[in-house]
Amino acid sequence: MRIAICEDTPSDARSLNESLTRYLDANKLAAEVDFFTGGEDFLSAFEPGKFQIIFMDIYMAKGGITGMDAAKEVNALDKDAAIIFTTTSDEYTLAGYSVAVFYILKPVEQKDMNQAMEKCRLQIERFAKTIEIAVNRMPIQIRLRDIYYIEAIVRNCIFAFAAGKKTASAMNISDLMKKLGGSTFIQCHRSYIVNILHVRKMTKTEFILENGEKVPIGRKYRDAAQDAYRECFEKLIMGEMI
Repeated sequence: MRIAICEDTPSDARSLNESLTRYLDANKLAAEVDFFTGGEDFLSAFEPGKFQIIFMDIYMAKGGITGMDAAKEVNALDKDAAIIFTTTSDEYTLAGYSVAVFYILKPVEQKDMNQAMEKCRLQIERFAKTIEIAVNRMPIQIRLRDIYYIEAIVRNCIFAFAAGKKTASAMNISDLMKKLGGSTFIQCHRSYIVNILHVRKMTKTEFILENGEKVPIGRKYRDAAQDAYRECFEKLIMGEMI
């Protein structure tokens, strides 16, 4: 998940980031945070799909584009981006709710940050949900969205990511499937789990991923894999899962 903080006061930007970090850490969520000091600065870097959550100061420096105007431009181009206004006044509350999901009044209180982020629950589930695994006996968090497939070899599960990157963890595939329950992962072979977010095509014998890699479908898993793939795909279309 990628988050933008658009705030022209350094102390307010720091306070907002500290509160956001506490929320992310408490909920074991992963996110990249980019900072901007004005509406023009932000819009020059913005493109649809780039940011999932945007914290936007309504007022910012005089003479530049207002946070409200920047938010309206974002909303016109990217309906999926969740905008959270930060402000010292609730003057624009009613007008702003046409483009923002929440307001945070300054100074930022943790309970307000928590409420704001919960309003962005769908974005969080789609882009920031993680799983904890042990690598060399050290716990690490892996973002579910980044996993392409998992291969079980002897007593290890090998997590495969984009560009051929892989990470090994000592665990068995059945225990891993329980941890992944309710997400976009399908066991399609006794030794393979695939993430349908990265599936480009399904044949009778394999899943073809968007990076060109192929994941085999075992004969006895074929019917269940087809049913699970169809169900997951339908839920994704309806926005019911990550």
